[in-house]
Amino acid sequence: MNSYLGRKADFTRALAACMDGNEPAVLARHTGLQEVTVRALLAGDGELMSWEVVSACLTAAGVDGAEAAAARDAWAAAEQALWDERGDDLNAAFERNRSSKPAKIVETHRAKVPWRRLTSRHPVSFEPWAVPTFAAERKLPDLAEAGDIRDFYRLLARLRDWAGPPRQSEIERRSWGTLPDATISAMLQKDRWRTTSDRERVRVGYFAAACGLPETEVALWVEAYERLRGIAPPDDLAQARAEAAGLRQRLAAAEAAAAELRDRPAATESRPPAEPSPPVEAPLRNRKRWDLRGRRPAAVAAAALVFVAGVVVGGAIGGDEPAAHRPTCFSGTLRLVGSTAFERTADAVRRGYEALCEDADIEVRPIGSNEGVRALTAANAASTIAMHDGYLRPDSDEIRSRGFRGFPVALVAFAVIVHKDTKVTDLSMAELRSVYAQDGGPTNWRQFEGGADVPVRLVSRTEGSGTRTIFEEQVLGGPEPELSSRNCQRKDELRAAARSIRCERSSQGQVLDAVNQIPGAIGYAELHVATDTRRYPNVRVLTLDGVKADASPAGSNYPFVAPEVFYTLGPPPNHSPAAAFLTFLVGDSARRILRQAGALPCLAPGALLVTACQAGSA
Repeated sequence: MNSYLGRKADFTRALAACMDGNEPAVLARHTGLQEVTVRALLAGDGELMSWEVVSACLTAAGVDGAEAAAARDAWAAAEQALWDERGDDLNAAFERNRSSKPAKIVETHRAKVPWRRLTSRHPVSFEPWAVPTFAAERKLPDLAEAGDIRDFYRLLARLRDWAGPPRQSEIERRSWGTLPDATISAMLQKDRWRTTSDRERVRVGYFAAACGLPETEVALWVEAYERLRGIAPPDDLAQARAEAAGLRQRLAAAEAAAAELRDRPAATESRPPAEPSPPVEAPLRNRKRWDLRGRRPAAVAAAALVFVAGVVVGGAIGGDEPAAHRPTCFSGTLRLVGSTAFERTADAVRRGYEALCEDADIEVRPIGSNEGVRALTAANAASTIAMHDGYLRPDSDEIRSRGFRGFPVALVAFAVIVHKDTKVTDLSMAELRSVYAQDGGPTNWRQFEGGADVPVRLVSRTEGSGTRTIFEEQVLGGPEPELSSRNCQRKDELRAAARSIRCERSSQGQVLDAVNQIPGAIGYAELHVATDTRRYPNVRVLTLDGVKADASPAGSNYPFVAPEVFYTLGPPPNHSPAAAFLTFLVGDSARRILRQAGALPCLAPGALLVTACQAGSA
């Protein structure tokens, strides 16, 4: 029989022959699957199960070689027959209902043609999957191991490993576009547990289904998320106290070292020893700068001071020649990886350092703030520095568990930008928040005074972007609305019910290109890059509440400002490329380079951290 049911029956018989003598309860225990799932597979009940489930049971039963290959062939034949028999009905439904939402059509046919078997939107098509390369010992993650929401996301990453692991682009295809690549990346980030929502619960279900789990198993993952979403991981009070004690000791040592440096004779210092240390800059009034309650700003500022002094004292400055005239050079390669908005500042400092140290080679790789942080490892700590927009949270895994150290470099302003055909030049903060509101707001620029009759199109950064985090925390005061578009010009068919047209781009340059090319677009980017009229002639920088974008004290009322921070995995080793480069940033030459690049240096002479660059300054 060539029908789907006939092919499925052939597969069930072939599977039963391989599994003869294996009890469902035993297979369930070895695979981590529910016993009801195994029984349904062996009995041929319900729809054809995924190869991930089938192969897990074959492996647990010790079936391999020719028997496993025969079972695979029978399964593939049944899968192809399913599509041959039912795919035409789905395509016909699309032809009859071209103006309706595809999501509703697919949901109607989902029981017959699961989403995970579809590989394109319209016309719908099917391609047999390539056989994944599974690990030798495969067991589905045990949800009972999760005691809080952070544990749950760790299990979600292990579920993907259990399934192959499939690439993010493959998960996107298996979810029929419900989980875009950027969303999957965000779901697998270490700090994802901090942002729970009903929308995320739905995503968890699609993710589990894309990993090959049947409905009975998917329901368990969704239930576990709902149960754990309100349970935050416990704080390790003992670790926090130990860190505080160590911080106090390092601070005392750094203060003593700094005092010794100030007392050196005039011949070995760049300023007379009698000259008092420059005062810390006065706070910028009325500026909402990283006012993050509960983030221990004093501890962050003290840690930054300790880190700066520690790098200097660690052997990077010495000898009889004044430090201001003699940079500490390294030979080899240093990599600066991370924020795309940080690229311009980092590249300016790179050029200045390489001009003074001809044997040094510095690579600037703008891959995103979170990706840069993830790139830091114990193996590359001496030669890699992460670029991050703003500070990491003090209770993040990187700070609490891995010992990351932050070095604030420069204070920069970010701009809210629009395509010039919007005819809008200023938005109040209330108006801007209404544009990004999740529960409804203006969708056409004519709804603003002087605005043109063009749709509002939101061009955002992907989750994990440091610039987006700053925008959400300091400007919007909440998350951006849901993703609804891939091309930034119109809503995707599957997301036609979304309130706004909103797309995501993975870099600052991509955001600027989109806003420059798409009428009605609005986005955000680092100020100096956004004002490059040669490259982006159609981009207009908005004023907010009548205040121009500016990071200097003159622009103290502008809210979209944050420090750009270098992070290392612990204090960099003495005489390493990372230590030499960070020491250079303490000196007058680096401050001059930063000012020439239009950035406000975070370190004043004497390695003092200016107030505006401290976390929590207001």
